[in-house]
Amino acid sequence: MATCIQCDEQALEGGDYCAKCEEKAFKKIGGWLYLPALGLLATLLVNAFSIIVTLRLLLDNAGQLPGVLQGVLYFELSAFAGLFLLALYVSSLFVRKKRQLPKSYIALLVAGIAILGIDAWLGYCYLDIPLSYDTVSPIVRSVIGACIWIPYFLVSVRVKRTFVR
Repeated sequence: MATCIQCDEQALEGGDYCAKCEEKAFKKIGGWLYLPALGLLATLLVNAFSIIVTLRLLLDNAGQLPGVLQGVLYFELSAFAGLFLLALYVSSLFVRKKRQLPKSYIALLVAGIAILGIDAWLGYCYLDIPLSYDTVSPIVRSVIGACIWIPYFLVSVRVKRTFVR
């Protein structure tokens, strides 16, 4: 028989903790969940910074920018604001350990990929920005991240036991 790694009582079969300690362990954010938490924080900061930079560019050059460029910048501004609000909502679900978190986190990942793709397409079609490594690599990185985190949030026992409210 295995013993609990916290209190030296008899551990559950196939586990490291006794029933009491396992319940405590899964109530907290832990394990790999720290990485999505840091990702949410980074998403909030990057989108807030992007909103400020894009808004400043639009306001400082309002009459001088061509209409197409203004349209792309307004799309980017609204996309950054939407992603910021979605990340804020997902962060609140994360902190409150709500049951809706896995689907909302997946929606945030998919929305980020979609916005990156649309932005690259708009730049290619309307601003003559070539599809190069610099424009495609953020999309590829986001897809790779989604390929890691979507299955984790769908399958992980820790996710299922942590986000239960």
